[in-house]
Amino acid sequence: MVDGSFVPSVPPALVVAGHVAGPPRLVAAFADRVAVDADGTLIARRGGATCTAAPVTAGDPPLVLLAPLARCLGARVWWDPRARTLALSFPRAAPLPTPTPPTGTPGPVPTLLPATPPPTASPRPILSGVPMPRRTAIPALPS
Repeated sequence: MVDGSFVPSVPPALVVAGHVAGPPRLVAAFADRVAVDADGTLIARRGGATCTAAPVTAGDPPLVLLAPLARCLGARVWWDPRARTLALSFPRAAPLPTPTPPTGTPGPVPTLLPATPPPTASPRPILSGVPMPRRTAIPALPS
């Protein structure tokens, strides 16, 4: 679970020698960027932290220990043995301050221009009378 939400993965996380190991796709649920080297070493980034984890099982994809990696990225980690669930909680990002106008000398005063009415449309000719026949040539095909 990451911040209270269940995160499924394929392959699923496993308990290896008493530690929870998971695939890179599972790490991507709590890291900003995940990369896997040719030797299977996983590199994860979250915020300003960059952490590496060696694979604990050979295979495709490699599985890495999740708890030490999550702690390195700034998470609090809990293991619930009854539910066999690893829970990760990351601190919330600080809210951005509300922008305020700069203090100091005021800028130039905006100039108001008088509103001019839009130009009037030119009068359209009114055509009336008998319609003219179509003058487009129609090709004649021999039958």
